Amino acid sequence: MPNEFYSHSTIAGLGIANCNYWFNAFSNCTEIRGFENLSGMTSANQMFTSCGSLETIYATSFSNSGLSGSLMFNSCNRPVGGTDGFVPSTTSGASVCKLGAGGVLTDPNNDNRTWFYAHYYADGEGVLTATATPDATRELVASGCICAIGKYVGLGLTPWDGVIGPTHRQHLTSASFAADMATFSYLNFNYLFYSCSNLASVGGLGNLSGVRSMRYMFSSCAITTIDFRGFDPSALTDLFYTFSRYSRLTIILVDASWALPSSGLTGSQCFYSCSTSLVGGNGTVWASNRTAYTYFRIDTASTPGYVTAA
Repeated sequence: MPNEFYSHSTIAGLGIANCNYWFNAFSNCTEIRGFENLSGMTSANQMFTSCGSLETIYATSFSNSGLSGSLMFNSCNRPVGGTDGFVPSTTSGASVCKLGAGGVLTDPNNDNRTWFYAHYYADGEGVLTATATPDATRELVASGCICAIGKYVGLGLTPWDGVIGPTHRQHLTSASFAADMATFSYLNFNYLFYSCSNLASVGGLGNLSGVRSMRYMFSSCAITTIDFRGFDPSALTDLFYTFSRYSRLTIILVDASWALPSSGLTGSQCFYSCSTSLVGGNGTVWASNRTAYTYFRIDTASTPGYVTAA
């Protein structure tokens, strides 16, 4: 299977209307260029089904007027639109096949995306870094890039998301954010460590700034103490299910200056199904009726929370 596919300009003159299943199971394809030459097609059912490696669909222009296409991105969860980081879901149809906000297409002349890298080593550590080249002194299991602004909607974005074998997420035992991650001013971490049930430590969170979304980021992990000291929370917008089903969590450490944004932040069930092991610095114990993102604050007598200033 090709890694890249180019739709030549001569395709545009053929009047192709039916593109159902065109790229079905192009499992190694990461990039499609010249998609503007398919503008005018009318049917695109499951066009990208099982394109698990696809990251980019380039088009200088495109009209989806008259286009229909159910399950267009079925089992295709990595494409990121170049305007605002939109990522389609398995059920997305033809309406998202467009340029601009909420679209999966990318104009090669107006690409807002930046990328960081995840290197997964045989000792169980995943390293998140701006550096594309893995550490040559360590045995590498898998490596891949992740869009910094990508609004990922499920598993499949990391090299530890394999269904079976050595890349299965249960083999990830530690993770770290390298110092060069500080170069990014806009970061989304949706599902980054979701269901990594043996992930026991995460380091380098203090190297991060400009983090917007942490949706499902630490859901169902095994870390007992998580250290956010040095982390700037001022840009956060989404904490939905961030620590959900995280029964081993006991302590969340932050700087004394820690403060969530006063507006623009959502995150119901941020602490859903944690446990009474989680206790704030002033003694507030986790409770099932107090799971909103608002409890991601320093625990004081007047503002109960699950966070400890250190």
